[in-house]
Amino acid sequence: MFTNNDKFSIVTAILPNASTSSVLPEVLEDPGTSALVWKARGTLLQDHWWKRWLPPISPAKTMLQMLVPDADVSRLVGTIVETGRLHQQATGAVFSTPCDSVYLGSDFHVWPGREGAGVTSGQHSLTEDLSIILAIVGHNNADRVSKAAINSGTHGPVVYYCEGRGLRDRLGWLRITKEHEKEVMMVITEESDADSVFEAMAKAGDLHLPGRGFMYRLKIDRGMFNLPSRISHHHYDANMQQIINAIDHLSGHTHWRDQSVFDIGGQGRGVGVEVLQTNTVPLEEQVCLSAWAKRDQCSMVMDMLLDAGAPGLNIAYARFNAAGADAYLAGARINEEYGMLQCVTGANVAQHICGLVERDAEQRGLKDLCITLREVPRMATYVPGRTDFRAPANVALAS
Repeated sequence: MFTNNDKFSIVTAILPNASTSSVLPEVLEDPGTSALVWKARGTLLQDHWWKRWLPPISPAKTMLQMLVPDADVSRLVGTIVETGRLHQQATGAVFSTPCDSVYLGSDFHVWPGREGAGVTSGQHSLTEDLSIILAIVGHNNADRVSKAAINSGTHGPVVYYCEGRGLRDRLGWLRITKEHEKEVMMVITEESDADSVFEAMAKAGDLHLPGRGFMYRLKIDRGMFNLPSRISHHHYDANMQQIINAIDHLSGHTHWRDQSVFDIGGQGRGVGVEVLQTNTVPLEEQVCLSAWAKRDQCSMVMDMLLDAGAPGLNIAYARFNAAGADAYLAGARINEEYGMLQCVTGANVAQHICGLVERDAEQRGLKDLCITLREVPRMATYVPGRTDFRAPANVALAS
């Protein structure tokens, strides 16, 4: 039996491997709590001009993701910030994205509520005007998109791997033409910079061409990030993100960042960086559909989603960690694996898909399943039949 709820958020933490061992026990302190854990890598460019042609450096990262009741988000995010010391330079990030709808199977491990959970622990303020940009591209495209993101002023993208599933998987021997493994590139940016970063990444990845991938944005309810972008022989006590936040605080506003029009020594007005950018039309009524299921049931869930009308799926795998649910074999801890399936489609289509999958899952007795829907304000990918196909465009994968 499935239940529908809209009072959940997905909390994601990006941590160096060294701090994960201290943060994860704090996250799983209460009975019934759980987290999906998987490996990722950061992206760092060399600041020396003669090293810029080298491949980016990829420091190891660990990602934690939890489906949490809204009332418990503040306490959990505060705990991660305090334990992981995320207020310090280049230590990681944590953020929450609100869910519009959550479909929970009767056996899915649901995070328990807790009294007084709405109070944030610690003294470090969280930012609310943030966005997260996710780009799914092939290996040969990843370095270009990473460099474009960094050069547009954001941190080095956090990257992990996924598999793509869709129409070509059902075309028999023609599926050999498909590149299965792709890279998911994650960038956190302030809302005021999100459009310029989005445009730079879309242009660098040639996402207006077929087969190059797609990219979308999600809203962040609250969060904090201190992720590096470059390696330099100079050492500074603060990074650029901290300097910008300090100027915002001193100015009392963010208007000083606007470079679209500026005065040139009293002799007239000039055009800044933002005026030269090609802006795309914001996409409306699109959602990100995410499904979590045990790895041995992922093939069944993928077929159910595709049969219900999902335009295509990306799947990544993570370890399931739960409080008091550790299993050991020959002295080694065993963690069950879950698959994280994701696609972007129209809001009406997503609701229709959820209804069909819910009915199909009940008929098959599949109870350990969770599906979430989150609003997507913007998306870029190839549009079949466009006359001006050279400009990136925001489109729906399905309507």
